[in-house]
Amino acid sequence: MDDEPLPMLDPKLENIHWPADFSGQQLFIQGADWQHNAMLNWSHFRADLYAFAYKDSADGLVEAMANRQVPLDSGIYPLLFLYRHSLELQFKLMLNTARALIGKEPKIYDKHPLMPLWSELRHLLMELGLERSDANAHAVHEFIRQLNDADPDSMAFRYATSKSGKDHLPNVTHINIRHLRAVLNSVFVWLNGTYNWMGEMEQGHPGY
Repeated sequence: MDDEPLPMLDPKLENIHWPADFSGQQLFIQGADWQHNAMLNWSHFRADLYAFAYKDSADGLVEAMANRQVPLDSGIYPLLFLYRHSLELQFKLMLNTARALIGKEPKIYDKHPLMPLWSELRHLLMELGLERSDANAHAVHEFIRQLNDADPDSMAFRYATSKSGKDHLPNVTHINIRHLRAVLNSVFVWLNGTYNWMGEMEQGHPGY
């Protein structure tokens, strides 16, 4: 019996770390491996940073899903949330910029439905002469409506069921992530261009 070899441990099990292995450590640290340190509180435009960060993260998740580093059928939920949340934050960012340009008081936007935010923003953009109801604006409106219909209160991509116990997204069976990114990227391109025009107006550049 003494000559029997010891059973080999699964290599994956050897690499497991348990909570006790980190006992007494802080969760947020600046590590010696500086290339892995994320920096916070460095920007004077925090609202912009938050809005664009969720979109950048969504694009990165699409690539991870396409490369099978994240399962498609489970990664789709955080992916949709990231894109939706980025749109919500960008609408709120643009709304207060537009209000300031028109001379209206800032407003706290604490609700999550996309269509009321987009409708108010579109009206303000029309007042500023930045939205002329062209084909792009109509297309943006339709895509926002579809996203809002699927997730009106920012809950459908975060929870499996509603507060009343009903399944979220009952009529959605397939989503192509490449198509989703392409369409939403076009929406963000249009929004970012409009936001840049608003920035030019804030700077008082000639022509506005």
